[in-house]
Amino acid sequence: MSSSSENIENTQNDRSVRISRNAPRPALNNVTNTIVSQQNTAQQTSIRSLKNALAKREGSRIPQYNKDSFVRSILSSGKSLTNKSENFNDVSSSSSGSNTSLGKLSTSLTSENKENQAPLPYAANARSLPSIEEEARDKNHEKDLLPESQSSLSSSDIKSEIEGPPSRISARTFDAGKKRPISTVVEQDVPKKFKVCGEDGQEEYEWEDLDAEDSNDPFMVSEYVNDIFDYLSHLEVVTLPREEDLYKHRNIRQNRDILVNWLVKIHNKFGLLPETLYLAINTMDRFLCKELVQLDKLQLVGTSCLFIASKYEEVYSPSIKHFASETDGACTEEEIKEGEKFILKTLGFNLNYPNPMNFLRRISKADDYDIQSRTLAKFLLEISLVDFRFVGILPSLCAAAAMFLSRKMLGKGKWDGNLTHYSGGYTKAQLAPVCHMIMDYLVSPIVHDEFHRKYQSRRFMKASIISVQWALKVRKNGYDIMTLHE
Repeated sequence: MSSSSENIENTQNDRSVRISRNAPRPALNNVTNTIVSQQNTAQQTSIRSLKNALAKREGSRIPQYNKDSFVRSILSSGKSLTNKSENFNDVSSSSSGSNTSLGKLSTSLTSENKENQAPLPYAANARSLPSIEEEARDKNHEKDLLPESQSSLSSSDIKSEIEGPPSRISARTFDAGKKRPISTVVEQDVPKKFKVCGEDGQEEYEWEDLDAEDSNDPFMVSEYVNDIFDYLSHLEVVTLPREEDLYKHRNIRQNRDILVNWLVKIHNKFGLLPETLYLAINTMDRFLCKELVQLDKLQLVGTSCLFIASKYEEVYSPSIKHFASETDGACTEEEIKEGEKFILKTLGFNLNYPNPMNFLRRISKADDYDIQSRTLAKFLLEISLVDFRFVGILPSLCAAAAMFLSRKMLGKGKWDGNLTHYSGGYTKAQLAPVCHMIMDYLVSPIVHDEFHRKYQSRRFMKASIISVQWALKVRKNGYDIMTLHE
């Protein structure tokens, strides 16, 4: 009988195990979730009833602890604030609306996990939670530490700050005496504006001081730039050749065009700087104004002037053999040397020439250094170098007219005060004659083919093609270039 009863019990146990294994998992999960949710609901209900009971008592309230002191006391005591669910259940079940339940809650918090946690090294300095009176004193002391600009905060703002995270309270308490950090964002200064008035006292134009932004760049020498260009303006008058002095040579206009066209070809072939070509032609014109040269020696004068300018402007100047070979035997090395000596002696070794490229770069500053307008202006400025009609016109005026027309080609705005000031003070009325001369050259038949071919390359953005097409279109439609795009 005993063995049969044991077999029956084992069979029942095996059957119950199989039933539990075959039970669907969602059903078990639903049972578990229901139990946990009921426990959480019971805990929340008990805690809410405890708070309501404490709030109804006369003169009693839930103490609001200072977070900073609260954290220091917890760290010094080495106790954890984590509580298990049964502790909360015990406290909530024993709550009866009296202060004894709050004492049980604090006791359970301080006595929890005493055996499982090791005391911290600074546990000897442990102290209990502050009372309501101590907390009020801490609040008053913390209010005294606040700066004057923050002392006008309302009580609700102070309470929200005190009840915030401990990091905010500690930063507010210990950094109260520090100054506000200086911002690293540097605000850009607005350029100073100046007004220029005429003799009658009326305002002519207004310009901005664009050199002030280069005060920290030693290569721009912003403190000397005005003196430098004042000196160049004086120098361009001294070194300016006179057209009347050149007419003492027979047929000088056609011969000069041929010689200049050849010099542009040699200059482009050697890859020299634009300043070298400007200095070479200015040296040649000044020499021809003082000396009468025979027609067969005119190529020697041009070759010697280009050789002098290359040694003056270039870092690595071509040798004299290269210059002699380009003349196809018309000039030997000895003749180039003798011509160099004679030219320098005639000019008194004075090569102080205010290059027009310097004035063009100065105006380009007021044009925001636009690469397109400056490339077109280079082509238009070089017209004043190769065309005989521009002999005797100031380089600064030619540079201003070139920039004026290049801006018209690109459809830019009017000639404002900044462009007027940084061009040397040239107004639209003063630029009009030179601009019309440049337009006449563009619509005329091509005389300097090497010059046009040079600026037809992609290196110069095909400036000659664009300029000629634009000039023909303007003249065909009868547009006024001085008021175009305004």
